[in-house]
Amino acid sequence: MKNKRNRNRSGGIFLVIFVVMLLIAYFTNPKEEVHKEMLKIRLMEVLDETMLERQDDVIAYSAWKLAGRQMVETFADNYISVDNYFLFSLTRLHWDGESYIAGIGGFRKVYITKQLNSELAEKMIDNIENLVIDSLPDFLK
Repeated sequence: MKNKRNRNRSGGIFLVIFVVMLLIAYFTNPKEEVHKEMLKIRLMEVLDETMLERQDDVIAYSAWKLAGRQMVETFADNYISVDNYFLFSLTRLHWDGESYIAGIGGFRKVYITKQLNSELAEKMIDNIENLVIDSLPDFLK
């Protein structure tokens, strides 16, 4: 009889701990703004590294130096979304017809994947470069 009571008590304690953990996860799930900000920081790092390698590409490098932060802000507004699953959330990057999981959020933190690499940065820079060229007057192209 005493052994059964101890099992019920320990089962109840584990259930309470489990419910508390679920509540903590729910209330500390990061908001969309946190996801976007962390991905912007990572994008800036990757793009900075890539642009240092491409300094000879005058148009892209100049555009990056002049308006890099604004370009990343615009990119984030248009190509980043967050899937909220209440206990955790996923940062998604939509690019070139594909959707990539770029990060995961939980317990007030957002962890961005290391897979944001120079290949993706090259594609983004090419896109930025094309946007800049398209916005130039014809005599400067």
